[in-house]
Amino acid sequence: MVDFSKKLKERKVVRKLDPIEIYDSLDRKSETGPLRPSQEYILNEWFSKYRDKKDLIIKLHTGEGKTLIGLLILHSRLNSNEGPCLYICPNIYLVEQTCLEADKFGVPYCRIGEDNQLPEDFLSGKKILITHVHKVFNGLTIFGLDAKAIPIKHIVLDDSHACIDSLKDTFTIKISSDHKLYSDFLALFADDLITQGEGSYLEIKAGDFNTLLPIPYWAWIDKKSEVISKLIQYKNENEIKFVWPLIKDNIENCQAYVSGKYVEISPVYSPIYKFTFFTNADQRILMSATTQDDSFFIKGLGFSPETVSQPLTYEKLKWSGEKLILIPSLINEELDRNFIVTKFAKPNPRKKFGIVAIVPSFKKAAHYQNLGATITTSSSIYEILQKLKSGELENTIVVVNRYDGIDLPDESCRILILDSKPFFDSLSDRYEESCRPTSDIVNIKIAQKIEQGIGRSVRGEKDYSIIVITGGDLTKFLMSPLTKRYFSHQTQKQIEIALEVAELAKNDFKEDESPFEVVRSLINQVLRRDEGWKQFYQERMNEISTNGSKPEINHILYLEKKAQDVLIKGDLEESIELIQQIVDELDDEEEKGWYLQLMARYKYKISKVESN
Repeated sequence: MVDFSKKLKERKVVRKLDPIEIYDSLDRKSETGPLRPSQEYILNEWFSKYRDKKDLIIKLHTGEGKTLIGLLILHSRLNSNEGPCLYICPNIYLVEQTCLEADKFGVPYCRIGEDNQLPEDFLSGKKILITHVHKVFNGLTIFGLDAKAIPIKHIVLDDSHACIDSLKDTFTIKISSDHKLYSDFLALFADDLITQGEGSYLEIKAGDFNTLLPIPYWAWIDKKSEVISKLIQYKNENEIKFVWPLIKDNIENCQAYVSGKYVEISPVYSPIYKFTFFTNADQRILMSATTQDDSFFIKGLGFSPETVSQPLTYEKLKWSGEKLILIPSLINEELDRNFIVTKFAKPNPRKKFGIVAIVPSFKKAAHYQNLGATITTSSSIYEILQKLKSGELENTIVVVNRYDGIDLPDESCRILILDSKPFFDSLSDRYEESCRPTSDIVNIKIAQKIEQGIGRSVRGEKDYSIIVITGGDLTKFLMSPLTKRYFSHQTQKQIEIALEVAELAKNDFKEDESPFEVVRSLINQVLRRDEGWKQFYQERMNEISTNGSKPEINHILYLEKKAQDVLIKGDLEESIELIQQIVDELDDEEEKGWYLQLMARYKYKISKVESN
């Protein structure tokens, strides 16, 4: 083999460190072009100003190429001999997508094989390891826990909000009602649950999924030994074994809820500190869309409020892609949910584009199914969406309670139906929503789910889609001044456009015309690329102002995080003082009550009398 390096006039082959220079030198496929201005800007800023920061958040519009940015940053680290480097996706499907991107651009990467061992190329710092959040964060992680964790220098979390949702799942035990452990828990805490609500308890015993009760913290703490002995019997079963190492020595700081379908057990605070390969990494980069509030990275991942409030972003681009948010019920009250589902759910062999509906539950999906739509499940969703992308457009596709991690670009989805307000999946989230409905923290979570859903069908700067909003609860959340403020500035402007379009359509409405003809006409204007509409949308979107005030929750979440940290160290008194600080700063009585209950929980271990 010819050693060409010897012929380079005795000069050493120098590995490039600047990610933009790396991109220019990669063996890229011919379909790839130059970096976008936003990518160049972010990479330049990172290389010149942010390389030495431990924590960094990169925010860019959907479709601006965050994945390539993350891969190039880690490639730069490899060239600097600063491995191992880890790229984490929210799910397996996005691992596939990221690997295709790495192949396309010629970025060196590896994956975890069937032997479930960490690749040598990753450990030696030769290649980026691309994997998903469930593989990384679990009680049996191959990356190791606590002092046994392997050292990782640099970590990128892609689609970080989806990663946080997945993280919560990995820290939660769910015991279904057909498991013996479920009936054991119901028997152990029967009296305590009846005291909380006898009618609800009987509904749960009858198998009602919608009814839930918390197991009171005092009963949970008093009976923790019985809880541990019951869980140990089944600790090697899949429902428990991946969570057990994270909570086994900390059961008293877990919370439990019971519904007619399952028992849910999760830590009161995120055990991210157990994953020292993450907490001790030299640099942790989170990638996030501009429509999302990053405050939850404070409590969930231990990022500082300063890092959250000062993301690296490309200010020149205010918005990206074209979305007509269409709310038919505002045009005419006849255009309710039932009417819209009936119109859009039926198969149509002449369709030239995909129609996708996102619904919060299988109960809502049943209406579509009865009309011939295809319902996805967790096991079938990616196969069905691949068929949609490859041109099988006849059936309306229904996605159940999945607002992130799916891309529906271009013809795969020109009409996206967002049907009804998102439904929290976990019992702890559902309980929290019922206790603190006016909370900024809860409402920002709901708004982000909606925004994630809205963003599924517009995946690039030139992409466009009609977002049909239906369902009274969702329409109310979007329209109400009390909740509209929880959305990003970009989405708020799109809601303003939706209201203006609805008003224009009403004024244009003719008596001999059916209400749906007005909706159909608007949809066709977008699909046929009406120049008037395009210019109207651009003009309105260019008016976006980022000066409007948004709810500020960073400080509250930071105090919660500090309280958790000192609680982990065993300092109950200081933890209680920090929760008291939160209570003192709040005006809302329901919010005060929520934190007083948390304070009482911590106090219970010191004094049951003071706790009460």
